[in-house]
Amino acid sequence: MNIYFLTGIPRAGNTLFGSIMNQNQNVKVSANSTVPVLIDNILATKDHKIYQNFPDHRLVDNVIENLFENYYAPLNVDNIIDRGAWGLDYLLSITKHLIKDRKYIILYRPILEVLASFVKLEKPDSVHKLCDHLMTDGILIQSINSIQNIINSNEQYKVIHYDDFVNNPIFYIKDTCEFLNIPYVEPNLSNIQQFDIDGCVYDDTVQFADFHTIRTNEIKKSHTNIGDYLPIDIINKYKDCEVKFND
Repeated sequence: MNIYFLTGIPRAGNTLFGSIMNQNQNVKVSANSTVPVLIDNILATKDHKIYQNFPDHRLVDNVIENLFENYYAPLNVDNIIDRGAWGLDYLLSITKHLIKDRKYIILYRPILEVLASFVKLEKPDSVHKLCDHLMTDGILIQSINSIQNIINSNEQYKVIHYDDFVNNPIFYIKDTCEFLNIPYVEPNLSNIQQFDIDGCVYDDTVQFADFHTIRTNEIKKSHTNIGDYLPIDIINKYKDCEVKFND
């Protein structure tokens, strides 16, 4: 089984990308992955007194080393693209140990557009509180740090900008397959389905908004006027927080 990584900015077309790519029987793109959560909990075992009383690291490390293979075995597919903040320091360190030929797909959208999209969907009581959370300890800053670390670490990556993907999805699906050496299957854009894997779907009732429902009748950018959703002080505060890509 080949493991690759999708570390996209939220609100940048990740769910649409996965839905289209998963028409290809040679690959599965995961939902927001629970594998990093599992790794966190396995590593936390080493803080437990029972482990410290008999610290045989080989047994715990063996669980991590076989985690991808065991976790994705029921999908019965040769190629997995796991979606998560895999560029964070501790996760990147683990994947460097586990996977020799690491490749990352980066889906990217300008940060102010992303913040405005969150505000538009969540309709928070405090725009400032939501934006500051997203940019200090929330999913957005984790994604930014993850992507920046992948770039700074000279990993193999392919950047797909949100606008470009929406305007020409077939090109970028094919380009991704070529980058990952996955057999390409022409997607049917007239048969886009909501994201699912073997019948399992997102349940956004546990979220603050409906983040993962995609249009199935057309592919187009949801235009969001930043000034309609973000106050000027938030715009000024976060306007220079973009990932710095190599030229």
